[in-house]
Amino acid sequence: MSNHMQLFDEIRKGDKVFYQDKRGEIYSGKALFYGPAGWVLKSEHGAQVVNEGFNYLSHKPCKGERLDDHMGKWLVANS
Repeated sequence: MSNHMQLFDEIRKGDKVFYQDKRGEIYSGKALFYGPAGWVLKSEHGAQVVNEGFNYLSHKPCKGERLDDHMGKWLVANS
């Protein structure tokens, strides 16, 4: 497993996630929940989806307790 994938797997609710759009511009947003297409972010451009190997660049852990979205990942795995 590459370091890039390991970092994506470490995203938790509330983390600041950096992503790239189709034009190559870099943006960031707050991780809200894990959905079928990846992490859903709240950003200044509305809701965005970040997926490993597609548009994920990096993330910065939030302060305080970091909670994973176990329910979202369970729902995706069982759909």
